[in-house]
Order: sequence, then C-alpha cells, then structure tokens
Amino acid sequence: MVSPKRFFSELDKRLASYLMPLQPGTQLLSARDLAEQFGVSLGSVSTTLNLIEEMGAITLNRRGRLGSFLESKSIGKLWSIVASRPMVIALTLPSYPKGEGLATAIYSLLNNAGVETYLIFIRGSFNRINALKTGLCHAVVVSALTADSLDLPETKAILRLPPQTFVTDHRVFFRNQQPPEGRPLVVGIDYDSFDVKYITELEFADREVEFQQIPYTLSDLNLERSSVDAAISDADHLERLHSKEATSRPLSPKVQALLGGRDTIAVMLVNAHDVATQVVLTDILRPDAIQEIQENVVSGRAVPRY
Repeated sequence: MVSPKRFFSELDKRLASYLMPLQPGTQLLSARDLAEQFGVSLGSVSTTLNLIEEMGAITLNRRGRLGSFLESKSIGKLWSIVASRPMVIALTLPSYPKGEGLATAIYSLLNNAGVETYLIFIRGSFNRINALKTGLCHAVVVSALTADSLDLPETKAILRLPPQTFVTDHRVFFRNQQPPEGRPLVVGIDYDSFDVKYITELEFADREVEFQQIPYTLSDLNLERSSVDAAISDADHLERLHSKEATSRPLSPKVQALLGGRDTIAVMLVNAHDVATQVVLTDILRPDAIQEIQENVVSGRAVPRY
C-alpha cells in the first residue's frame, strides 16, 4: 500500500505518469528507452519500476527479451504517486436532489476506485472556474452552456453528461401582481452564475427592467419578501415555491431555442495541461454509472454520500 507520508522523487512521478494511461496488456518501453527519455540511468529506471510495483500500483509481466507488459494497474495508487495529494473537485451547492446525486456519483466512483477525493461546493460558475484557474481544485462541474460560451483556452472538457443532469430546467419565476404602471420591472439576477446572468439578460432583453443582485437559489424568498418582481432560477431549487403571490412559466421559445438544453447538461472541466487528472477522471467517471447513481439518489433509493 502506498504510504501517504512517502516522499516521491521526480522520477517516481514521471514513471507513474507514463504508466497511468497504459491499458493492461500494453508493452512498456524498454528500460533503456525510458532511461533515455527521462535522462536518468538504466539502474534508476529499473529500481523505480520495482518500487512502484512493490507499492501495488502496477503488476508487470516480464518476458525476458520480449520485454515487460503491464498486467494490471491501480489508478488510485498511481495518482497518489503523481499528485501526492487527494483529488479535489468543485461542484455547485448540493442544495437540490440532482446536485446531491451528481456529487454522490463523482465522490463514490473515485473513492471506490482508490482515488482519495474531496468535494468542495462553490456557488456560481465564475467562482468555480476561478478555483480551477488558481489551482484550488483539479476539476470543476459547470453547465454545457457555461463551458461552450466562455472563452476558457486553459481548460478542457473531459466529461459531458446528457440533458437534465445539471438541473431539470430554468424558468421565469414572477409575482402574479404586476408592478405599478410606469415603474420598471425589478428583476433578480445572480452575477456569480453565468447561466442565470446570461439567461436573465436574454429573457428580459425586450423589457424595461431594473436588475437587482440576488442569489438565484433564494429567488423564492426574494419574490415573497423583497421588491423583486421576477427572477430566473431552476425548477430544482424552487420546487418549494408554493406562494399564492408568485408562480412560474417556461422560458420563452426564442430563449429555449438559443440554449438548446445546454443549461441542463453537466460538464466537467480540468486544466488543459493536467494530463494526470484527465487520465484519472476519464478512466473512472463513466457517464452511465454517474447517471445511475444520480437517479438512485434523486428517487430515494440511495443515500447521498459526499
């Protein structure tokens, strides 16, 4: 077992990075070729491969002159050598069943595969993306609308789930009583969320409005207790809205056509240069497995775990 207190050398990490994407049955480069590639001695390569195997990170099948073949690997143990710290993934707040289900799926699949993982929850896609850029986390989950719309050259989308895995939909929530004549419509807007900001500006582009900053997850409370007349939020967060004073409607057909459902699709972004994280996540996070766990949590067949 890999000790969390072990100091891993640069060669340990480089060889583990080389081994990470290999599939069982793959022939390794010769020790001589690896030594030349990494600029070290032949003995150093052989010793390091032996140590990595002793840790249980790989099993090699040595066939003499035919070379060495990868028999099996532990992606979790290889990750612990390369990264020397747990995987950290940032998601939106788990304040609704689909969010809890998505968090549970990601957490369970990675930890069950031996990758020690911690989830952090950050409201607002702009804030989560900034956490990725500054190295606070290895990956973030945002909507496909955010991933497709923002200029993010340093990131790479390594997972794109089907519609309604991020949220069920976005809707217009509004007071039944219209504002007095001559007064602009007061519209709540959450500038931390690209989706909500973008959709709000689209939906009310043809109206005289006054924007007021509010957290989109609390739109129902603002409709009941503040001067806000309308706001964009998702049905998942505001399913608790039962006020006789407020109701909701779907987004306009024009806006829905522009979105194409991308606001409901969950996408995982990583640093474009972080190959180790990309390998681990694409190896373990299968979309069908994520959906199954998410659906079990939403339906109550599974207990949230994150």
